[in-house]
Amino acid sequence: MLSSRYLHLHEALGLGPMWLNQQARVRPSETAGGNVRSLPNARAQAAAQPIAEAVRSLSPAAHHARLAAAALVNEKKHAPIAPPAATPAQLRANVENPAESPTAQENQTLVSDGLPPLQIDVRPSEIMVVSICPSTEDSAANQLFSGSVGVLLDNMLAAIDLQPQQAHKTCWVKSAPISNANPSDAQIEAAADELAKELAQSQAKAVLFLGQIFEHENQRTLMQTVCGERPYFVIPHPARLLRQTHLKAQAWAELKKLKRLLHA
Repeated sequence: MLSSRYLHLHEALGLGPMWLNQQARVRPSETAGGNVRSLPNARAQAAAQPIAEAVRSLSPAAHHARLAAAALVNEKKHAPIAPPAATPAQLRANVENPAESPTAQENQTLVSDGLPPLQIDVRPSEIMVVSICPSTEDSAANQLFSGSVGVLLDNMLAAIDLQPQQAHKTCWVKSAPISNANPSDAQIEAAADELAKELAQSQAKAVLFLGQIFEHENQRTLMQTVCGERPYFVIPHPARLLRQTHLKAQAWAELKKLKRLLHA
């Protein structure tokens, strides 16, 4: 037999029925002098029931306490395991070989797209269309002027009676820049001779340069070296025309000059 005083202590601590003897029965509480007090009828009936029935009659506060304890145990059981800390040997290796550390590898991914230079086939054409370099999207697709930029460029060529295959589309520097919008001056100057050879192979009658960079004064000397006796024209890049449509009038004015030259 268990004292009801033990049962109430058990309830206050929020312990479940597993901690009690399932076959035990509850007897009325005793006073400090050992006298037995009479219990209400509900207590007397509970005392005659197995201990499992008495536990089910515990207060809501004790029941909530047990649920909270169970939730805490479950949360700890499913908590993610933290990765092990780096050992002293690993820390020394990261210092001695920083390029091999995980942080260095992540930084390398951020500053290098790993895309190869764009491969462009040269074929005889009426004109040669030149941008300063491919975009990252062009390098990934291995196609210059990909997407909506290429669609707008073909539409502009069609406006001056040129089919897409009549224009040799290329770029001055064949690799997409990593951190800057344009290649460096050294890269542009180093690629000038190859672009001049490409123009000779295409047998183009004129050159159409795309982009604001070709409007700079320091670029003009290189452009004249590449083109030689061939006339050239400069218009905004189609990617810029998609963003700033008010520049289309400026582009159309130059395209009409190119059209008159070709028809002459």
